[in-house]
Amino acid sequence: MGHPENDRRLRERIAAVAESGGDEPRPRRRRNWPYVVILVAAWSAIFGGIFFSHFVSDLPDVGRLLVNGPSRDITILDDHGRLIAQRGLTQGVMVDVAKLPPYVPNAFIAIEDRRFREHFGVDPIGLTRAAFENMAQGHVVQGGSTLTQQLAKNLFLEPKRTFDRKIQEAMLALYLESRYSKNQILTLYLNRVYFGAGVYGIEAAAERFFGKNAVKLSLPEAAMLAGSVKAPARYNPLADPDASEGRAQIVLRAMQDAGFIDAAARREAQATRARIVRGTATPSSGYFADWVISQIPVDEAKEALIVDTSFDLDAQAQAERAVAAGLREDGEKLGASQAALVAMTPDGAVRAMVGGLSYEQSPYNRAADAQRQPGSAFKPFVYLAALEHGRKPTDIMDDAPVDIHGWKPDDFEGKYQGEITLAKAFADSSNSVAAQLTAEVGPATVARTARRLGIDTPLMAVSSLALGTSVVTPLELTAAYAPFANDGAGVVPFGIIRIRTKAGKILWERKSSGLGPVMSSENLAAMTSLMSEVVATGTGKAARLDDRPSAGKTGTTQDFRDAWFVGFSADLVCGVWIGNDDNAPMKHAVGGGLPARIFKSFMEDAEAGLPAKPLSGQAPLAVNAPKPSDGLQQLLDKLFNGT
Repeated sequence: MGHPENDRRLRERIAAVAESGGDEPRPRRRRNWPYVVILVAAWSAIFGGIFFSHFVSDLPDVGRLLVNGPSRDITILDDHGRLIAQRGLTQGVMVDVAKLPPYVPNAFIAIEDRRFREHFGVDPIGLTRAAFENMAQGHVVQGGSTLTQQLAKNLFLEPKRTFDRKIQEAMLALYLESRYSKNQILTLYLNRVYFGAGVYGIEAAAERFFGKNAVKLSLPEAAMLAGSVKAPARYNPLADPDASEGRAQIVLRAMQDAGFIDAAARREAQATRARIVRGTATPSSGYFADWVISQIPVDEAKEALIVDTSFDLDAQAQAERAVAAGLREDGEKLGASQAALVAMTPDGAVRAMVGGLSYEQSPYNRAADAQRQPGSAFKPFVYLAALEHGRKPTDIMDDAPVDIHGWKPDDFEGKYQGEITLAKAFADSSNSVAAQLTAEVGPATVARTARRLGIDTPLMAVSSLALGTSVVTPLELTAAYAPFANDGAGVVPFGIIRIRTKAGKILWERKSSGLGPVMSSENLAAMTSLMSEVVATGTGKAARLDDRPSAGKTGTTQDFRDAWFVGFSADLVCGVWIGNDDNAPMKHAVGGGLPARIFKSFMEDAEAGLPAKPLSGQAPLAVNAPKPSDGLQQLLDKLFNGT
């Protein structure tokens, strides 16, 4: 038998098991807390690694940031070397921060990241201070990003406010700080930050805004540049000099507060206004710049380029004034909202290009890209084709209603006159006579003649081609008139003279070329005389220049949707168009009205001071030369009748 005490304990244990449903209670174990901590830490490391790798996997390589990559901006200059425009990401050569005056980097540190020298890429103190300030103001007035974070964002990240981007920005900032010294980070920042006006980097900004190298920046200039990075479009010196100057004053006070300059230096700098170098470009010279850029394979450029052009900024300013004044005075009355003007030398070198009333409001280039019906401005090609097929300006034609296979053209630019010479029909822009001549030589012949002189857009070889029903651009129509001004040689309009590197290496240079002779000297003289009569006695009298011979042709399309004057002197060929972008009809706007007046205004300004010269194919000027209307018949008699 067992011991009584043992038996009692056994009975109690059996009873306890019975009460618990048959499960024997287990003894309590002591918790293993170190094991739990290790387990949690391990899983945290795993999930943290996954979370971290999600962002790190997209981080770029920063190993070669200090290598000065090629700048691929394009600088466009006029024929006097004046700046027209810069296209592409304009960035100067990389400048080491150690070579800059100390106040230049200090200006950026003072206004953007005063604790730059102390933090490790992310500044908890700055973040806290910005958070309290923003809460106190009730809206965001300060940012907590460091210069290193700004550099990371500018170099690698898209400008969107997302949690992922902010995490990547912070990680990149820490990574940059681990790879580069503070001076190297400052060098990267100053050479990559955007300053507005299409300019990136301290060197390009110093050149663009102040006309000097970055190492020569003064304290007021440095403060102005440092102030602009907060809002480059608003605070860059060209956009708003007063706002830029006001922002610079804030930077100077911040520099004094940070101990970078003393009160005397601040007062002296605040009393010295930075001298801003403004560009010479006119408000709408961007039309020409865009046209030039469209001809350059920008993607293939390996370095920054300089493009020397035939453009003349003085002529461009005169063209813009003539167009703006014309539309301001008569545009609303005529129902015309837009205009275009192209001026070139007789060899096709473009000197001015106005693609619309305002490049800023509408960069669409109506001079180079808008395809519009030329109306009667197409008739020189009709008459040249007729002359080449035996017609003479002295021939008599019947200016009367005609029916050509059911087509009955109106003669809305003049009344039917009965029997008149071809010269008179051209001067008065007879639609009837032009239609008869086209039917006589064939529409296909007229189309070939126009193409030979430089019209590139497809032409419909139909009877109505006589009245300019096929579309053309102002640029190509003006160029097609150039042979009448240059002894009969076809031209291809151009603006680029040469393309070179900043080091002076010439990559491409224009060689003298064109389409060759496109008409005989006899027909050239006849056509020039016909077009001279247009401005002397015909529909283009408003375009006649007071101090030199001129010639040209008016054009008006059906329902007054387009109005043209294209003409020339011995030195310039100029085409003017007015109309509406939506092709809406104007209010009786004709080519001999506003377009002719714009032509005259521009040409007299552009040629002021130039000696008067005879037109191509015409006799030298005499002291008491007869009026064009008197001389025309004399010349025609000499050419075609031998008298």
